[in-house]
Order: sequence, then C-alpha cells, then structure tokens
Amino acid sequence: MGEYSVFRITESNVADLGVIFKDAFGQDLQHEKFLKKQKTGLFGDEFVGYIAYDQFNSPAAFYGVYSCQIEYNGKFFLAAQSGDTMTHSEHTGKGLFTQLATRTYEYCKENGFHCVFGFPNENSFPGFIKRLGWSHFDNLTPYLIRVKCIPWVRIKNTLKIPQSIHNKWCRFVLKTLKEGKPFKSSCLTSETPVIDHSKDFFEYKTYEENFLIQVKGKNVWVKFDDTFLLIGDLEKCSEEEFLVVIRKLKRIAFWMGLPHLRFHACSDTWGERIFKKYGSQMEVSYPVGGINFTGEIPIEKMKFTAADNDTF
Repeated sequence: MGEYSVFRITESNVADLGVIFKDAFGQDLQHEKFLKKQKTGLFGDEFVGYIAYDQFNSPAAFYGVYSCQIEYNGKFFLAAQSGDTMTHSEHTGKGLFTQLATRTYEYCKENGFHCVFGFPNENSFPGFIKRLGWSHFDNLTPYLIRVKCIPWVRIKNTLKIPQSIHNKWCRFVLKTLKEGKPFKSSCLTSETPVIDHSKDFFEYKTYEENFLIQVKGKNVWVKFDDTFLLIGDLEKCSEEEFLVVIRKLKRIAFWMGLPHLRFHACSDTWGERIFKKYGSQMEVSYPVGGINFTGEIPIEKMKFTAADNDTF
C-alpha cells in the first residue's frame, strides 16, 4: 500500500483506533465497548479487520467486520457484518477504504465466511456498491406507533434537567419488568436467511445497552433514546397477541416520557406487515446490502430487524 503499512486488528492495537475515531466522529472511542464488540469468537473468528498506519506510524484508517451465524433452512453458516469504518481526515482520498475492505474480504474468503452484509449509511453506501461489488437487496424501513405522553425532551429543555437523570429513570422502569428469554428472529421462515438469535448472540450484544424483557408473555428486545422506545425485535405472535403487547409497550413508553415506539422492518416480513397495519411508515429508509462469497446462502433473501445492526 505504498506509504502505508497494514496490520490486522488485535486486542493490543485496538486503542490505536482512538486517534482515527476522534478525528472522524468528534468523540472519544469507548475502548472497553469496542473491545467487547470485537470478541466474536463464539460465532467464528474474532478481531477481523485491518488498520493502516502512515509512514510516521500514526493510525490512518480502519475497516472491520463482525462474525455471526446465519440460520437458513435448518442449517448454520458463518457470515460477517460490515461494521466500523473510519478514515482520518488527513488520509481521505487515498483509497484506504477500498484496500482495507478488500484485504478483509480476502481473509474472510480464506477462512470460511460465506458472505459479508451490512447497513451502511446512505452517504457511504454508494462506495460499497461501486468499489466493493456489493449488491443492494433490501431496505430497513422504520415504523412508528404514537404514544400519548409528556415528552421527556420537552421536560429537559424547559427545566434544564440533565440527560443522565432520564437515563437512570428509563433503566429503572425497564429493570422492573420481567426479564425476557432469547427468541428466534421474527424474520425467520424456511426460505429466509437470518442472523441466529442464540443465547450467545444476546449475551454478546450487551456491548450496547439494551434490554430483553417479557411483555404479556412475549419476549421483546428494546433500547431507548430521547424520543423512542426502540423495538429491536419482537417475538412473532398472532395479531391479537401483538395488540396486547403494543398496548403494554405504550404504557411503558408513557412512563419513560417517550412519544413513539419505533420498529425497523425489511420488506415482506412479519414485522413489516403488522407494523405497517398498526403504525406509521417513516419516509426515510436504510439500505441493506452485501457480497456473496460462496453462493450457499441466497444473500438477496436475507432479512433483518434493528436488533441485527451492530449499533443496537
């Protein structure tokens, strides 16, 4: 790579990403969280990705993926989700994104990965299509269900209450609920490849703050922010059961001061059909794509919810 040297990400050099992260995103890298996110050994390889250093040995760019298991037609396949991508502003336009991603994909193909998929933002997605050979096969579309409440954001802005107070309150509300149990993806069908939602997967995803709760006998995976009670996934159920669960979730959101439930659905899934019927579709949608290495998984049929994204 000319003036750059490239090394695989390891536990010993993760901290080097802090320099790139601070420049690219304007905030400090949460080292322990990022380290936990890299530890995907339960599903396949861990620390899959590469860092480029300039001639002065300063970190310049990074591309990485996260191992997971895909369930399809009763079998399990090793796959990878494209994750954190970052380039220091002093090194943009040098082709580092393409070179690091290509190096990562070569590693994946040599080590039994069947595909790489991901949810890049709309600004970076064209680069995945044009430079890396990705196909765009679906979108994640958000649906909202309105909750009548006094919005926390209004209270915060009026009374100047610290955000930390709201966070503590929301954690308290969610932790008073019955703890849920791991459940299969609501997108799963005999013809639909999905990320395997095993017990190990739920435990791995605790690098982010999310909550697995049981609501009216159904398991629901949620997290919160200022405005939304985000439903990462909801155990597939009948329409009557769904309405009972949603009524309870709306009461929970009411006490948290969150004016919306939010769910992300791929096309032609149970989640899309039921949230389209009882919720409001947002105008924005998020592209889903990937690249197939072996052809053993029909990547164009893969389906996801928000809980599958590495940011949930």
